[in-house]
Amino acid sequence: MSWSPRLRDLPDWRTRAVFERNAQVYLRNWRTAFLPPALEPIVSLLAFGIGLGAYVGAMKWHGQSVDYISYMAPGLVAQTVFATPFFESLYSSYVRMFYQKTWDGLLATQVELRHIVWGEITWASARGVMNASVVCVVLAAANALGVLHIHTAWLLALPLIGFLAGWCFAAFGLCFTALVPSIDHMNFPVFLVGIPLGLISNTYFPIDPHNAILAAAMQANPIYHLAELYRALLIGNGPDVHLAWLAGTSAIWLLVFATAAQTLVHRRVLGE
Repeated sequence: MSWSPRLRDLPDWRTRAVFERNAQVYLRNWRTAFLPPALEPIVSLLAFGIGLGAYVGAMKWHGQSVDYISYMAPGLVAQTVFATPFFESLYSSYVRMFYQKTWDGLLATQVELRHIVWGEITWASARGVMNASVVCVVLAAANALGVLHIHTAWLLALPLIGFLAGWCFAAFGLCFTALVPSIDHMNFPVFLVGIPLGLISNTYFPIDPHNAILAAAMQANPIYHLAELYRALLIGNGPDVHLAWLAGTSAIWLLVFATAAQTLVHRRVLGE
C-alpha cells in the first residue's frame, strides 16, 4: 500500500480533529507550553543583537550598511519559524506517540494514521506562527525604542509566510520522531541536524559559500531563503527572488518529508 501524502487529507475533519485536540491540550497548559519557548528568541535578541552587536557594529548587506542587530532580527524570526515546528514535531509528537499513547487512542476512532500525521504537521506549524508572532511584537517594540531599524509594516506578513514554510520543517522533524528508538536518542537530530541548520542558514551571520556544491546546498535550503526573504522585507526594498525560491524549496521538501514521514510513522506505529 502506498503511504504518499495526500493533500486532500488536509481539510478532512479527522485532520482538523487531531489539530483541535492538540490545541485544546495546549490551551490548558499554555503558560508552561508557550512562555518559555517564546521567550528564548528574546534572550537571543538581547545576547546576540545587543551584546555581540556592540562588538560587530555595522555590516554590509546588498551594498547597504546596516547595524548588526537590524541584520540579525529577520534571521531571528526565520530561526523561530524553523525551530518551533521542528522541535514540536520532534519532542511533543514523540511524547504523544510513545508515552501518552495519544495516537493509539485516536486510532481507535475513525481517525487514520495519515490524518494524525497531517494534524501533527499542521499543529507544529501553527506553533511556529505563535512564537514568531511574539518575536515580531518584540521587534516592533525594539524598533519603536530605536534599538533597531526595520520596516515594521511587513511584520504582520512574517508569521503567515512562516506558517506555510513550517509544514516543511514539521514534516522534517516528524521523520526523526518515527526513527529514533528512544527519547534519549533525540540528541542526534537536535545537535547534529536542527541546531547546525539553524546556524548555517544566514540567520545570525552571513554565509557566502564559494564551493559550488555548498552553494547549491544553500540554494536548496528553505531556511536560508526564509531568512533572506524576511531580511528583504524588513531592511530591504520588499519581496525579492527569495520568495519564489522559498515557495519552491518548501513545496519540494514538504513532498519529500511528508512522504517519508507517512511511511516511517506507519512502519513505527503499525509495523507495516
